Amino acid sequence: MESGYQEQFERVKRYFERFKKINEGKQHNQSSPHHDDDVYAFFQNCYHLKDWVKNDKSCSKWSCVEAFIESNSNLRICADLCNSLKHLKLNDRTRSNKKPEFSGSNTSINIDEGFSQQTEVGISISYKIKTVDGDINAFDLAKKCVDIWEIYINSNKKTSAKS
Repeated sequence: MESGYQEQFERVKRYFERFKKINEGKQHNQSSPHHDDDVYAFFQNCYHLKDWVKNDKSCSKWSCVEAFIESNSNLRICADLCNSLKHLKLNDRTRSNKKPEFSGSNTSINIDEGFSQQTEVGISISYKIKTVDGDINAFDLAKKCVDIWEIYINSNKKTSAKS
């Protein structure tokens, strides 16, 4: 089992995979609030990876994680989403100044009667985030956040290895 920041990053990636299945389509075997929980958990775990990096001694020589988040508009939106989910609403102290909030979703149901005796029912849900600049796709934001965390982690691991 991974330890330190790696444990949290692996958790982020697992929630991302759940989100990906919800976005692209999966068997419809649970109610919508379960899907919402997985999406919300992604953003909460993604943002809080910073705390694991800050508290992991193996990351002590890494570049400042707070500055990293401040330098990336996608992670700032992720931070605001996380904090709004944690506190019911976003307070006046935001990172992104975009006032992001989940503002609905588009659900598609796929019924495949096929040749088998069993009918397969699938679902895909596309979540929307409203910002002051317009709507964004939540899965696209999630993908960008995972990608930028990968870059941050890999670049710091290389820098630490050279030290």
